[in-house]
Amino acid sequence: MIGNDVVDLELAAAENNWRRAGYLEKICTPAERQLVQDATDPDRMVWLLWSAKEAAYKIVHRTTGQRIYAPHRYAVQLSGRDTGTICYETMIFHFRTTVDGSRLHSIAVPAEHLWYQLSCGVEAGELLLKDEQGVPFVREVSSGRRRPASVSHHGKYYEVVSLKI
Repeated sequence: MIGNDVVDLELAAAENNWRRAGYLEKICTPAERQLVQDATDPDRMVWLLWSAKEAAYKIVHRTTGQRIYAPHRYAVQLSGRDTGTICYETMIFHFRTTVDGSRLHSIAVPAEHLWYQLSCGVEAGELLLKDEQGVPFVREVSSGRRRPASVSHHGKYYEVVSLKI
């Protein structure tokens, strides 16, 4: 399983005022609110937390079939500036975030060995499709083999990540 989320930081800054009263309380745990308060770049921290949670949510949705996104129930813990874990109920996911210009992109996996099986984008000879529940997958045209995939888009960014398993 895999999840990813991309945030267009320029669009997020223009369209979302995360500083409004009560917003952080709705999406963050108390420890995460402290991370935002202590951050040298609070905007970046808010969107990092948000995208990590979204990436984990996509794995939970794929696993459980539930489409309930309650961001405050996903607890992010940083182990580095842009890496860490996300806990949801009894599940733990690992995430990595990259920032390139105004593109902030997080990928989450349920086990660390899966980092070595990531594939970004759709290659020649592959099709990006969705199953009857709308869950994306990549199908290799020559073999018909299916792989789990995650799709995210925001503003001018679009990301597809799959697992080569």
